[in-house]
Amino acid sequence: MIYKTFGQTGKQVSAVGFGGMRFDMSQPPKKNAELLLYAREKGINYFDTAPKYCNDKSEDIFGIALKQMKSVRDEIYVSTKGSPSDMPTADKARKAVEKSLKRMKVDKLDFYFVWCIRKLEHFELAIRKGGQYEGLLKCKEEGLIDHIVVSTHLRGSEIVQMLDKNYFEGVLMGVNILNFPYRWDGVQKAHESGLGVLAMNPLAGGVIPQHEDKLGFLAGEHETPTEAALRFCIGCPEITVTLVGFSRREHIDTACRIADNCRPLDAADIHRIREHVAENMDSLCTGCGYCLASCAQNIPVASYMQFYNEKLLTDKSEAQTIESLKIHLDWGVLVDRAAESADCIECGQCEEACTQHLNIMERLRELAGWEKHVKEQKSKK
Repeated sequence: MIYKTFGQTGKQVSAVGFGGMRFDMSQPPKKNAELLLYAREKGINYFDTAPKYCNDKSEDIFGIALKQMKSVRDEIYVSTKGSPSDMPTADKARKAVEKSLKRMKVDKLDFYFVWCIRKLEHFELAIRKGGQYEGLLKCKEEGLIDHIVVSTHLRGSEIVQMLDKNYFEGVLMGVNILNFPYRWDGVQKAHESGLGVLAMNPLAGGVIPQHEDKLGFLAGEHETPTEAALRFCIGCPEITVTLVGFSRREHIDTACRIADNCRPLDAADIHRIREHVAENMDSLCTGCGYCLASCAQNIPVASYMQFYNEKLLTDKSEAQTIESLKIHLDWGVLVDRAAESADCIECGQCEEACTQHLNIMERLRELAGWEKHVKEQKSKK
């Protein structure tokens, strides 16, 4: 296992982290808890979960395992999360921390995430006077939390804005071999600022292993696209911990084997991978962002195209696509949009700027139709 220093904390954490949101809920809790014990045997020492994961059972599963790991508690690192919208006051933040401690059967949390920052307004809510961050600081003073960190779905440029405020010691963001140009400036900003950087969804939420036939170009010699995606995140010096959701021992074996044999990537490697992915993605958006500066309507074109990637890869029906779009509009890459797809005036500037010459205007028209359906569904409720 590779171990890396988490920002300026001095903590040596495993390059592979155990993500607690993919348990097989058809299995009993004790069976799922055995996965954490097995992961520890394989060298993983970073364990991450959150309330609401796995039908709100994940923290309890962690508690079963962590109770058994009490003798090595000083050798492992545990994190959980709380969103500012769920705990808008310092008092509610404190109660949430206490509840997680009780459920997970630990005396302190090594890392606590201000969770699910989807808009900069959510960040402002967290840090306002008497808010969540103030409550977490109090918990830190009392030894209930070691480090306050942040989990975000913001675009890279917005992550930079948030991190410039210097509130956190680490940042968790969705970054993988397919979308990393979309958030890479945020990754670099965090790394250069001396923060720990955690990657969530390194397999694009399961898209990569589920569609290896379409993503074969990601793989090097003698590896699968899934293994290549894990190698990318684990090997990036800018990424401290790659959180992988495990549901079987074989998944742990694969991630740990890659970490055991992974050499660090350098700037030239990152550039080469960026170019290779861009050349082979054909109809998929690489997230380079060149289209954004050209849009007079301030439409988050790259975000819409990132969503469209999902549609192209998964072959979802129109109904399924509309349902997925609804989630992204409320929670995903489109939540903080300044304008909508229907606002496109078809000036063509985005297509001129696109390095892949994608039919962006046609896709925005299609997206506008789906977005209209989402609005109609909401109006009926």
